[in-house]
Amino acid sequence: MEQIPCSVDNQGRITIPAAWRKDHGVEAGDTVMVTMRNDHLQIQTRDQALTEAQQIVASYVKVKQAARSLVDQLVEERRREALAETEEASRHGEGH
Repeated sequence: MEQIPCSVDNQGRITIPAAWRKDHGVEAGDTVMVTMRNDHLQIQTRDQALTEAQQIVASYVKVKQAARSLVDQLVEERRREALAETEEASRHGEGH
């Protein structure tokens, strides 16, 4: 982690270091996301914030998909069993 001193002007603004802006493609007029966490400020590009949000949501979706997958497996298994029962009943009906 690199710490770079930045001055705060009389309106509370700081200048984001040029190297960081260049590395992240941030240009004048772009919007960045500032997150306050544990008395710290975190600056991210919109893409970084979106990626972080997607990762958080994905962790919940995976749990939900796993549960849905089990339900889907059970439904599919029951359908196979029902089909086998129907086929078995048809064979017994044809033999009479």
